Amino acid sequence: MTTKKLKKKKQSSALEWVYPPNNWKTNFNRTFIYGFSNPQAKLFVASDEYLIPEKVKIFPNGNFAQVIKLPNVQNAIKLIQILNGKKKTISRNISIELNKQRKKQTKLSSSNKFTIQNPKSKMDSILTPKSSPLCIVIDPGHGGKEHGTHSPKGISESKYNLQIAKLLYKKLKSHRSKLKIKVFLTRTKDRFVSLKQRVNFAKRKKSNLLISIHHNALPDNLDPLRHRGIGVYYTYDNVKPLANTFLNSICKKSGLRHYGLFKRDFALTRPTFCAAILVECGFLIHPLEAEYIISKKTQAKIVHGIVNAIYLVIDESHLREK
Repeated sequence: MTTKKLKKKKQSSALEWVYPPNNWKTNFNRTFIYGFSNPQAKLFVASDEYLIPEKVKIFPNGNFAQVIKLPNVQNAIKLIQILNGKKKTISRNISIELNKQRKKQTKLSSSNKFTIQNPKSKMDSILTPKSSPLCIVIDPGHGGKEHGTHSPKGISESKYNLQIAKLLYKKLKSHRSKLKIKVFLTRTKDRFVSLKQRVNFAKRKKSNLLISIHHNALPDNLDPLRHRGIGVYYTYDNVKPLANTFLNSICKKSGLRHYGLFKRDFALTRPTFCAAILVECGFLIHPLEAEYIISKKTQAKIVHGIVNAIYLVIDESHLREK
């Protein structure tokens, strides 16, 4: 997926609390992360709690930072990323503007490093529904004007996301009596649905499990021929065992490689009202893997792996009433 700049606009209504991916640390005391998302890019800005950013640039894919500029006072920020045991330090400049609605002055400290934590949530209660049936929401990524990545033949990711999601929906519906579940799709055709709409839909349905279906791509500076396989993404540590169950099951049933299990702060893995994972069903940009994963036979195997994982996590009481 490629990132792009968004047009400058008033953000007082668009801002929402988000949390940094990959164990970001900052050298600013009492600093919070604000941001907002579109389907192609996550935007973050470091700001004191009494300051509201007016303009931000992108941290593409949560993997590295670009310059962040806001009006008025100049400061330097140091970001430390710890990913897969490797440490990377990036220094960037930022500016800050005092929120006119708040008169209280605050100072940003250049010492006292700290890790910005994810919001506290009782995921155990989320994973233990108070009543049956369990609600599973399937989210086919992208759609409409948001194509996602493309296959070597130019077919958009959104098409294949929807194909697998519909197949999974149909399969789960046929198992709903045995599993005691109800199933919903965030979209059923090629149309645009915002990230916020997808999350709100899952919340309205009182989802216990949210599964977002995607196909993988890579930044331009990485060799697409060296990366293959299934990747599963989660945000909260207590969802990790569930995510790992899905990864192992899908790989076993599909014959695809383990690309990995990743902790990220995606809009569709961030909800605290349910267990949420994002499944990358192989690399659509890899010429050989693309041909394999877009076949109906392989799609059926991927779905088989997901359904098998759901049986496993229910048996392990990740999702059912204790």
